[in-house]
Amino acid sequence: MNVVLRPRAQKSIASISDYIEKAGYPDTAYKFISRMEKFIETLCAFPDKYPICRNKKFAKHGYHCAVFEKSYIFLYKVVGRQLIVFNVVHGRRISH
Repeated sequence: MNVVLRPRAQKSIASISDYIEKAGYPDTAYKFISRMEKFIETLCAFPDKYPICRNKKFAKHGYHCAVFEKSYIFLYKVVGRQLIVFNVVHGRRISH
């Protein structure tokens, strides 16, 4: 299965990395993003592990919500042989 990171997801991941780096932790930022990349690989292996989002706005698009390290949520959908990550958001920004 191929992974496609939509531009919004790429921007979100870069913003998370920048935030951690600017806080004075460049090594931590690198390690965190590496863990995110590994998490995306697990999504490919088990794409149906995470349910359709409970948030109505995301559910109507058929997005799955995968929680990463208790704080971030990956919004993704499987289309054919592709796992498309639409965005990565902090859990506090999503209302159910």
